[in-house]
Amino acid sequence: MYDVTLEINSETTGVNFIDVGIHENVKLTNVEYKESTEGNKFMVFTFEKEGKTLPHTEWEPKDPDPVKLKNKKANQMKRVKHIVTKFIPEEAYVFKAEDFKSFCENTIKLLDDKFNNKLVRIKVVYSNNNYTSLPNYVPFIESMDVPKEKSKLEIISIDKMKRDRVDNEPKVESNPFAGTESNDTQSETTGGTEGLPF
Repeated sequence: MYDVTLEINSETTGVNFIDVGIHENVKLTNVEYKESTEGNKFMVFTFEKEGKTLPHTEWEPKDPDPVKLKNKKANQMKRVKHIVTKFIPEEAYVFKAEDFKSFCENTIKLLDDKFNNKLVRIKVVYSNNNYTSLPNYVPFIESMDVPKEKSKLEIISIDKMKRDRVDNEPKVESNPFAGTESNDTQSETTGGTEGLPF
């Protein structure tokens, strides 16, 4: 049964995520450590602006190659420190942790509620999975104390600003509207006789 009433709001958007681009006056609203149902460990930084959110997830690095694993951990520490030091002094973010869970718990403890009421500027791009996210490389966040004209955040050529289009349409080799009549020109799908679409 369909019950169409005046209470159905057809004009509001269901998308409540911060879009790609450089955004000012963004708040960090939450940082937490979690484990997925499959046992994967991760830390989530949740940013918010005008009711829209951006969750930034740092997964526990894994790799059978110890050298690659060491590099993944180093890159992750660099990204996390890049975020954290916008809310606490760099000298306050110093500790040792035996594992990923301890690394996350120490980070959360040191941050405490010091991110409350501090506004930041962030750069948002599309990930390889077509989700909005912070880039994997710095800089991607800075304090709003940095004047806009001195900002180091910029969109560069490697930033993915458009989603990949999934090609689910069937490939047509002949014009389905041509019927049985003979046609001298090829269909648009094959690009015509000169490789042009007309």
